[in-house]
Amino acid sequence: MRKGFLVICAVVMSLMLCASAAAEISHPVGPGQLGYDAVVLSKNISIRPTKNANAKAVKRLNYGDRMAVMSLGDGWCEVYLSETEGLSGYVLETYILIDPAYITIEESTPVYAWQATSAKRVGLISKGETYPIIRMEGNWLLISLRGAAGWMLRPDGEASGTARMKTSNVLKTAREQFLRENSWIRESELNNYYIFADFDADTREWTVTFDNRNGSQTVYTLSDDTGVIYDDGGLGNG
Repeated sequence: MRKGFLVICAVVMSLMLCASAAAEISHPVGPGQLGYDAVVLSKNISIRPTKNANAKAVKRLNYGDRMAVMSLGDGWCEVYLSETEGLSGYVLETYILIDPAYITIEESTPVYAWQATSAKRVGLISKGETYPIIRMEGNWLLISLRGAAGWMLRPDGEASGTARMKTSNVLKTAREQFLRENSWIRESELNNYYIFADFDADTREWTVTFDNRNGSQTVYTLSDDTGVIYDDGGLGNG
């Protein structure tokens, strides 16, 4: 697996209109236990059972769907969908972004055709929306929006009210809690688990799932505001 690898896929297309910028950037986490987090950039893509574009699709994914990339090679990514679906297969790496950063918009924000405020305004993105960042260059971000892309100014610092814990810190807290509760499991054995972390902006809680790939799961809920982590058998402090 190639670390630090980002798939860059962008075609600048029309979005809508514009205004002023403020937002929060969620930075990429890097590789998980068995792979990188990834997000679909294309309108839709197919998961295939082999590295063959003619193989019958076993699943179709839409823009914004996420997965874990387990390995890369020959232009294909081996992916694992989720702890609930448990589906594995292959997708063309051209249509996904691996290990992405995200930006959450705090005010209506203009999107430009290139890196200049004098450039044509090609879009307006709304407060509360979140987008994958394709590339960062100086004070500018290239963001993805349903197969389109455009440039916005990087916000000045974190916006109040939407800042959240880094996913890497959430995973660290959950791993420590899991090992405390399962003292017979060595840290190196966590490589045998699929581990997923999802943030709910409404409840401001994280859900972290440890899946041992044999039908057994441990699920934690962690409060982003207090850092307290809960599970079905009790609670511990992050």
